[in-house]
Amino acid sequence: MTLETMIENLSFQEKMTALELIWRDLSAEPVLFPSPVWHEAVIADRLATPPSGESLPLHEARQAVREALDARRAPN
Repeated sequence: MTLETMIENLSFQEKMTALELIWRDLSAEPVLFPSPVWHEAVIADRLATPPSGESLPLHEARQAVREALDARRAPN
């Protein structure tokens, strides 16, 4: 069985878990996974001009992003 076949047979939640595990593994060694050059400019701009209003704790921000993505994926 190929890796591609194994992935195709996973449920949506299993695929999301696999993505999170792979990302955690890749990001553990940032030298091997460098950010694109343009990221530095975006980060500098965001730090220089933070959005107004109250910020969310990280777990709430992640949940908000997941909900927004789920809403986009939902059939109309």
